[in-house]
Amino acid sequence: MLVEHEVGGSGGNGDGGGGAPRGAVDRLKRDDPADARAQERTAPALGLVGGHPLTAVGLSSVFGSADVVVGGGALPARSVVLADLTCPGCSPAAAELTRLARQHRLVLLVGQGQVGLAEEALADGALCSVGAWEPVSEVRRAVAAAGAGTPWVSPGAAEAGAQVREVRSLLSRQEREVLRLYGADLPAKSVARRMGITVGTAKEYLKRMRAKLAVRGVAVGTKVDLRVLAEQLGLLSPQAQCGTAPDVVDLRDEAS
Repeated sequence: MLVEHEVGGSGGNGDGGGGAPRGAVDRLKRDDPADARAQERTAPALGLVGGHPLTAVGLSSVFGSADVVVGGGALPARSVVLADLTCPGCSPAAAELTRLARQHRLVLLVGQGQVGLAEEALADGALCSVGAWEPVSEVRRAVAAAGAGTPWVSPGAAEAGAQVREVRSLLSRQEREVLRLYGADLPAKSVARRMGITVGTAKEYLKRMRAKLAVRGVAVGTKVDLRVLAEQLGLLSPQAQCGTAPDVVDLRDEAS
């Protein structure tokens, strides 16, 4: 889904840090319709990718735009694009976020369970990031910063990202892989087979990982905890999380 509308402020004039303020465009419509149309064509665009369709309604209210186009139409290069990472099953995958970051000024609206994915996207060139749990004013600030070409990460998103990086730093490559596979609901036998190790070694990696994280107060006691943590660290694809695409691992012939 792609939603395109003018970047504006919270009120009627819609001055979002670039292009003509809405009040100025309205005056131009009265004085010189041709110039007004030119101003509107050059006003910066805001695209929305991912997320629930209701997000488009909310954003049109936040940015004060009455001109919302849903679907179709590629945005001009270097447009401001907001990637909605609040719905795991609707979030763009990492590869899509990388592509968007290369072509546009990418803003990430981050859900609590998608912080790891957001951290990867920032490393791959996303410009701004803001937590979906933060005030609407922070979302406006992120979009305005992207419109000016300025990197910016909100305080909440920065704190959440630091926590994810800390947890990742505690785990070895093998432990992260064990977490990914266990988080994808594979049993120990299948985890071991995929990693080319014994079942005992796989269980030892899991035991060691749990001991490290328990000291830091991270919940890892159940398989549900492991899945939640794997999602938060960005080890599972968004599509695999809600079952709208093939699983991150092939579960056929792996019943036990």
